[in-house]
Amino acid sequence: MEPKQPDQGQAQKQDPGPAAPNEPLSIAQSMASFYKYDPYAKRTVEKPLTNCDAFISLLKCVIGTGILAMPLAFRCSGIVVGIVMSALLMVLLTYCIHLLISSMTECCRRRQVPQVSMPEAVKISYEEGPRCVQCLGSAAGIMTSCVLVIGQFLLCSVYLVFVSKNYKEIGDYHFGKTYEAYYVMCLCLVLLPLFLIRQLKYLVPLNILSNILLYVGFILIMYYLFSDLPSINDRVLAQPPLEWIEFFGIAAFSLTAVGSMLVVEANMAHPQNYLGLFGVLNLAVFFILFSNLFFGIMGYWRFGESVEASVTLNIPQSEILSQVIKFCIATGILLSYPLHGFVVITVIFCDYSQTEEKKKHRILIEYLVRIIFLLLTGVVAIVMPNLAALTELEGAFSLSNLNLLCPALMDIFLCYGKGYGRLKWRLIRDLVLILIGLIFGVVGCAMAIRQLIHDIRMTLSQM
Repeated sequence: MEPKQPDQGQAQKQDPGPAAPNEPLSIAQSMASFYKYDPYAKRTVEKPLTNCDAFISLLKCVIGTGILAMPLAFRCSGIVVGIVMSALLMVLLTYCIHLLISSMTECCRRRQVPQVSMPEAVKISYEEGPRCVQCLGSAAGIMTSCVLVIGQFLLCSVYLVFVSKNYKEIGDYHFGKTYEAYYVMCLCLVLLPLFLIRQLKYLVPLNILSNILLYVGFILIMYYLFSDLPSINDRVLAQPPLEWIEFFGIAAFSLTAVGSMLVVEANMAHPQNYLGLFGVLNLAVFFILFSNLFFGIMGYWRFGESVEASVTLNIPQSEILSQVIKFCIATGILLSYPLHGFVVITVIFCDYSQTEEKKKHRILIEYLVRIIFLLLTGVVAIVMPNLAALTELEGAFSLSNLNLLCPALMDIFLCYGKGYGRLKWRLIRDLVLILIGLIFGVVGCAMAIRQLIHDIRMTLSQM
């Protein structure tokens, strides 16, 4: 269960600070708050997560379709390059998440509140920066909310495409071939009552069932990964660098659940144990990296150049075991849709809707937003059925914005008043992260969008 984070206004009511809610503290006050105010000590959570609960929740947030796409990523990079690049990418993204959470904690200290959401933290960091950017704080917070919504929208679209393709593999064998769009429409009808559940606690049974089905499917698929392995010499160890771009987009998809990671940290009983060398986050990331490398290497080794966007599409269509695997994994991913869609609803109706007093018909409007969101993801899944391109687009978009650009900009503005260290190493580090984020985002998104536009034309020409 993931209780929602208290908004900034609520936090201030719980623990009022000396500063006005919308006025930046002076530099002296900011530095004093760093030593006097401990947001972790002031934070209260109704049903906190233990370290073990947080570890399991992180695995639930991240392990899914991304791990099944890693064999395709290794086909684009080669085995040796894939191993090295996976490790480097995971280290980079984990470091940036550390930087993001540290910046959010510093925002809590500056405002002397127990907790802030990511859009609120962005707003505060802009207000603490140079005078020329202070007026952009509110706009930056809104933009961050939009990025979170778009990222989750693309993620849910990927889930629909993945599930429809795997169900179609089973349906085509038993009932004859039919259009994939029909499966997407049926999935939307099945998801409709589940996605209309407004209380997060009622999604817990779905999450438990989803975890069981996913791990059963992962265990069973080992049979096909280890059967009839060809010689490792038949596989490419290093692909040309131009092919690596697609690798980064797919591999990044495995660690772009920033919103879910922040929710886990926000609801821990001991959030100070989340970061650190042997913190919950690092241990979870190590397990995720090991899983990605295992599936990436074994999937590419087994299926080679014929590997699909999801390794489940490579296993036989006619065997009972393979059908059980596809059904378990696809159903597990399907049941994850309401949880990831819940993040979008939380952003829309919690970060900003509370500013509207006595809002009428709130529940009706929320139901309408949920239905529209579900239908739009269904439309995207029908028009853009290229699972690899959608995965690459979501990975590139979320990684560049949430994992790289946002933490670096926040750190630049928060350090503006107190300095960037010897030789301004913090500023140099943040500028490098911004440069990497811009290059990766522009190139990765451009390549994925070009492929998706081609798919749209092909889909429309067949109608």
